[in-house]
Amino acid sequence: MSRFSQLMQKGQRKVNYRQRQGRLLMTLADEQHKAIARLIQQWLDDSADEHAASSANKKRHR
Repeated sequence: MSRFSQLMQKGQRKVNYRQRQGRLLMTLADEQHKAIARLIQQWLDDSADEHAASSANKKRHR
């Protein structure tokens, strides 16, 4: 057994890990990742909109 696997098993014993708890944590983590992805996408969209607006302003002033 690898050292990493040993550490994981030791940690699971410390926190009294149960499969049901693991599934819940994975679900919550997945939801957090989705929320983070939506936020990043919003930032990218806002950045693209600002870039397009600044490009349009530059063309008008020429």
